[in-house]
Amino acid sequence: MPDGRRVGGPAHVEKNMRGRRRAWELGILALLLVGVGAVACGPKAITPADLATAREDLRRGRATEVITRLAPREGKGTEAYDLLAQAYAQVEADPREVVRVFSAAATGTDPALVLLAARAVAGADRLGTALEWLEAGCRAHPRFTELFVERAKLLARMGRYEESVALLRPLAGDDPRVLNLLGFGEMLAGRLEPARAYLERSIEEAERLGRPYAVAHYHLGRYFLGRGELEAAEAQFQQAVEINPRHLEAQYLLVATRERLGRDAHKPRQAFAALYGDRLAAQGALDPPPAGEVAVERGGDIEWRPLDSRPRFEESFAPGSVVEVAAWVPAGERARFRIETAGGESLLDMVHQATGERGRWVPHQVALPEGPGAVRLVFRVTAAGFPAGLFGGRAPEGSGFSRPRALGDARRRSADPRPNILLISLDTLRADRMELYGAERETTPRLSALAGQAVVFQRAEAANNWTLPSHMTIFSGLSPRAHGVLPDMGQVRGYLHPDRQLPVSAPEGLRTFPQLLAEAGYRTAAVTENGWISGRFGFDRGFDLYRSDLRGNLERTAAAALAELEATGERGPWFLFVHTYTPHQPYHAPDEFRLKWADPSHVGFAWPRARVPIADYYRFRAPFFPPAPSDVLAYRDLYDGQVRWADSLVGRLVDHLESRGLLQQTVIVVTSDHGEEIFERGQFDHGDTLYEEVTHVPLLIWGPRQLPSGRRVDHPVSLVDLAATILDLAGVDAPLGTSRSLRPLWEENGGQARPRPLFAEAIDLAGRPLAAVWLGDLKLIRRGEGSAARVELYDLGRDPGERHDLASRHPGKVDRLLALLDEHLQRSAEVRKLLGSGSGALDEETIRRLESLGYGH
Repeated sequence: MPDGRRVGGPAHVEKNMRGRRRAWELGILALLLVGVGAVACGPKAITPADLATAREDLRRGRATEVITRLAPREGKGTEAYDLLAQAYAQVEADPREVVRVFSAAATGTDPALVLLAARAVAGADRLGTALEWLEAGCRAHPRFTELFVERAKLLARMGRYEESVALLRPLAGDDPRVLNLLGFGEMLAGRLEPARAYLERSIEEAERLGRPYAVAHYHLGRYFLGRGELEAAEAQFQQAVEINPRHLEAQYLLVATRERLGRDAHKPRQAFAALYGDRLAAQGALDPPPAGEVAVERGGDIEWRPLDSRPRFEESFAPGSVVEVAAWVPAGERARFRIETAGGESLLDMVHQATGERGRWVPHQVALPEGPGAVRLVFRVTAAGFPAGLFGGRAPEGSGFSRPRALGDARRRSADPRPNILLISLDTLRADRMELYGAERETTPRLSALAGQAVVFQRAEAANNWTLPSHMTIFSGLSPRAHGVLPDMGQVRGYLHPDRQLPVSAPEGLRTFPQLLAEAGYRTAAVTENGWISGRFGFDRGFDLYRSDLRGNLERTAAAALAELEATGERGPWFLFVHTYTPHQPYHAPDEFRLKWADPSHVGFAWPRARVPIADYYRFRAPFFPPAPSDVLAYRDLYDGQVRWADSLVGRLVDHLESRGLLQQTVIVVTSDHGEEIFERGQFDHGDTLYEEVTHVPLLIWGPRQLPSGRRVDHPVSLVDLAATILDLAGVDAPLGTSRSLRPLWEENGGQARPRPLFAEAIDLAGRPLAAVWLGDLKLIRRGEGSAARVELYDLGRDPGERHDLASRHPGKVDRLLALLDEHLQRSAEVRKLLGSGSGALDEETIRRLESLGYGH
């Protein structure tokens, strides 16, 4: 039966039975013949013609065709693996696929292939796998120096500088290349004088051999940058580019150094522009983005819904209601889905199939007949083929309906006092780049208009400095140390498919506010585009629909969110969580936003006319790699354009609600998970500090029926309290975590509230614990533990930019804030231990202990 066709009654089935039986017999015969052929032939070996075609495809930028042609084939040699490695470097491939394709090369007898395989999987962010392969290769081929050198380079990339240096020392000798790597490793480890000695020896040995070495000059230039010796750095970068004019990073740092010295940088800038422009063009980063409307299918393989895997079950619903349910078909399967009343009336009878590598959700809405009593529905999933489907054969393994639920009644919606709730999270949005928080540029006109009729929190602080832990705090009402979803980002060092890299998830005993909303009768849905808030980490708990489009962008997110509102918006009350990665790096907004403030003629690693790959942003994480001052300005211009793009999403959602008459019965909450450093302290990113540019985020709540209009709250607040606030606005009287409603702060007596200490916890990129505590205008930051910990104290009222550390001048205040911080961390650790003490539901004793620690379960 074709997918999606309604199945006829018994007469129709009998009429077509003979023809279907014949078709089935012929199909079986065809399958047998195909199977015999496949066994006889097997995967074809790679031929010289295949390699020639792959080389041409790669030259033309058709990397996907190279992978399709070569990856499944047998007999892959060095050239085939090399072509595959180049192809995978040009696409966003599944890391598991890359590991699978190169595993045979990694375990073979050719050390050159082991090296190639390790480089390929490292390029796919499988650094741990690459290191394992290199370690095994070094044991199997102890004389193949390249494996040891590559292993040392990988260890340095992972931040394990001491191990890298220890591996290189016995290999150094008079080899300029190894001496250079050893010097650079010593520099990264913080030992500058040994680093200089090794680098100078590398340069001397290379000159003795008559082969000047550009990379050693480049690294020595970075050494001088680290010491602030700009003229000496300039001389080394100049030598590096004279030896190798195609050394991109040396050309860039020559530009940066000359700008810092106030000297003419025109010539090296032109050289850099030519090199980098060619690279961007080869990556397609200079091509215009595809135009046209963004089509978003409801259902599909990127949505998650709670599955009822029973092949048959019954459930009762109110007469006249609309029941929402979705059919799940596992990958490569087809199944028949039926819904009928207990009296035998058919409401749905469909066959669905999933032809791709992943399963597929197909959503349905079923209108129930009116009547005096409840309507009992029977849900059935059976095999779809003939004759199994005819006689109700067993459904494919893993297929089933989602748990059905009745949608709200659109006719009675206006009488329901509970509001719809729209929570919008704009990832990486720092408050001070918005005009409603004091920015000079009009970066957020739609948010400013909304804020004029909303409650705006002037000092909202995030509880963490990156996406995963911060959002889990928002959902759970617990600090990062308490919910425990706080992995060490320094151990990952990559962002591709994060939900497949980190074995971390919220403890089973943890509750989230969407779960409580669902239990109170809210329909709950989420539209996200970031792997760090994938359902894999526990964010999908309590949701009827969790759409996680890991390859999405703001346009797809907007389309999906509007499609969701179009389908169910009038049948509230509902809770919709909309999350966009914008304004996070990379800065790929459409031209109208990207070039709103950025100079299109500027060239650098900030290149406004290009969609620069995010990997190029990470160059500035490396020690002793400062940006050109002109790039700093360009990056800030680009960021502001991203903020303006994110603001447009809010506008589109508000406009839709207003056009459908839903705005007045909806509460809108807008916030962010963290901010972004743009070289205020030499860094370009987040995840390593807890300064205000990272922790101070916007928070505004709009709701004409529930909140006052145009009120500003100066009292510092934490996003840990957002969960309780949303539950309060929904009329759900259920405590959650340590979250407390912010309602008293916008009511008339809110100004009299005493300051409540706020906390943030993180792990820096070196693996050290990082924490902050706020009390009124005072803020303390602690990095590290014990006697090695560094403590900073700031008065945000007088020094909002945190430029003047007062810790040495006010030891009493430091001790007081440290005591608050330590008490908070101890209580958080106890909560985490109790939540993780068992699986499934928590016992009464554990619940009582959690409640004594302030956790409302």
